[in-house]
Amino acid sequence: MKVTFIHAADLHLGTPFKGLGEVSPWLKKRLIWANFEAFRRLVDLAREADMLLLAGDLLEVGLPHLRARLELVRALGALAGEGVRVFLVAGNHDPYAFWKEVSLPQGVHLFSPQGEAVEVTLGGSWVGISGISHGGKSVKENLVLRLIPVEGDLRLALLHVYLQGQEGHDPYAPCSLGDLVSRDFNYWALGHIHKRQVVMEDPWVVYPGNLQGRHPGEVGQKGCYRVVWDGERCQVDFRPLSPVVWATRLLSLEEVDDSEGLADLLESVKEEVRWEGGVLLRVVLEGPSPLHSMGDEEWIQLEEVLNEAEDREDFVWLILEDRLLPPLDLEALASQEEFLAQLVKEAMELKNMVKDPSLGEELGLLWRRRDVARWLGELGEEERARLVDEALKRALVFMLGER
Repeated sequence: MKVTFIHAADLHLGTPFKGLGEVSPWLKKRLIWANFEAFRRLVDLAREADMLLLAGDLLEVGLPHLRARLELVRALGALAGEGVRVFLVAGNHDPYAFWKEVSLPQGVHLFSPQGEAVEVTLGGSWVGISGISHGGKSVKENLVLRLIPVEGDLRLALLHVYLQGQEGHDPYAPCSLGDLVSRDFNYWALGHIHKRQVVMEDPWVVYPGNLQGRHPGEVGQKGCYRVVWDGERCQVDFRPLSPVVWATRLLSLEEVDDSEGLADLLESVKEEVRWEGGVLLRVVLEGPSPLHSMGDEEWIQLEEVLNEAEDREDFVWLILEDRLLPPLDLEALASQEEFLAQLVKEAMELKNMVKDPSLGEELGLLWRRRDVARWLGELGEEERARLVDEALKRALVFMLGER
């Protein structure tokens, strides 16, 4: 009765990394192949499964994609030849019309924009799969409402959709969680959102995220889900696949006085994040610091020095972001001018106020905005106080710079 399948989405094969600037030739080569390596790891994992479900945006229309297209088609054909059933839907980056130009191998099923239902017998279980592809680049229709019902022991839905409440993605094929749970499926294999998440477990509503992070906003390990159906329930496990990960660290330099101390600090941060694969480490330098006066060329040279020995399998490549402020003596400022003194006093009172988890009524209209209140409510006491400090320092830097 056991059925095993792999759920992946948003491969974006052949698309470039962003947010890096100039990199060394060896790193450029590593990054060109990183997405392909993640895909090959996916294929190796799928060889041990009964099915591979691909929930859209496998390629990207408009980019030179011959290598990516050949790699994808050959790999899917090899899986099908080994008896692995492959099912896919087109997403907004690779709509259905694009796929009509591709000769998909036998055993690889692409669902149409009209919607289809497929039934197969695997491991003694009756499996029904319903899917709909994007017919164009900007589908605004709720595709869930057109899903064809299926019967079977295991009922799967395969879609590339925007589930309401998700952030950072265009609302193509929008739907609600209520739309999903009102239909009789055991597992919703979704794509489009690049952040890995299990939205719900009964029924399973799952976004696997993309295979390889491509910019600083896509941090951490990326991969797919391996799902085992035992005849009654699903066991869902994340499998990391990306050979390169993005990471972000915020560093306060209030107690760092010189570039030598900064270099030592950055070296220690690099070792904290190093693992068996590669890391693209974005370090945001913040807070008042004497290093605020460093020029652009000095920052470039610092990056070069810290990155020059990273031609290795477990590299950590630094990308520095300068948000430093000039050193500020708040006590001196508070005693010099009436307005500045009042500003500092109000900020100190606000710091005490935000220690209250409810934030009180003092925030007025701002607190009554549900989206803002929800975000602020998730912050810890120290983080809320840090935000007040940061706002005060930036306000003072702005005003003092205007005089």
